[in-house]
Amino acid sequence: MLNSNTLDKFAILLSGVCLLHCLLTPILITLLPIISSSAFVEDLLFHQLMLWAVLPTSVIALFLGCRKHKQFLIAATGIIGISILVAVAFWGHDWLGIAGEKVATSIGGVVLALSHYLNYRACQNTTCDDGNCSTQHHH
Repeated sequence: MLNSNTLDKFAILLSGVCLLHCLLTPILITLLPIISSSAFVEDLLFHQLMLWAVLPTSVIALFLGCRKHKQFLIAATGIIGISILVAVAFWGHDWLGIAGEKVATSIGGVVLALSHYLNYRACQNTTCDDGNCSTQHHH
């Protein structure tokens, strides 16, 4: 069964993959100019595919976590990160250019990863009142 902790870890992994992509793509295009002609289409496709994975994972993980620990500022931070990623995916290239798009996407990913880390830690530090709780906690 998926829980907030598993989803938070997966979301942090996705943010890391996105950050690596944003950092490595310009280097690869510079070193291998033959791929630069298709890089924009592949980059756009990559961001759209990442959103399909990030959005449900993040929304569910943050919802489950906040329902458990009641620290809604963590969810607000996650919403900010998600909003940045969505805005950049749809309008970033036109508004910010290629370099600005990479920076803004990286910022959104780091903000979202931070919210998942905080969500994970808050869930770990929350005690269950339910005797049947199967979640492992740090006490």
